[in-house]
Amino acid sequence: MNLTLDYLRSNRKWLIPNVAVWGNSSAFEMPLAMMEQAANKRLIFSLALLGGQDQAVNFADLVDSRGNHLPQAIANPVVMVIPRSNALCYLVGRPSNYGFKIACDEAGQQPVVDLLIMEIDLP
Repeated sequence: MNLTLDYLRSNRKWLIPNVAVWGNSSAFEMPLAMMEQAANKRLIFSLALLGGQDQAVNFADLVDSRGNHLPQAIANPVVMVIPRSNALCYLVGRPSNYGFKIACDEAGQQPVVDLLIMEIDLP
């Protein structure tokens, strides 16, 4: 078998067990523009979180089933949520190279899921 550096770098996979999901599906991040009415008038731009809790997960904070920390950045990540109960848990948006957002529809509960994270190293 011919093991090259490209072969070793691509198709990395991690199984992360027992991840508690507390993010709320009603969380919405809305851009706001505000005008200050003091002597110096300023225009202020910000993002406001409305309606729930936003759960952002960084890859560097996760530990796989073998006890290894995930790298800080993963090229073209694919994150699959494997449910451990009937609670509906899903990703919010697309994962970035550094992390992802996850949420559930169950209000007041913290369902536990497993995550399968794969690196798809496409040219």
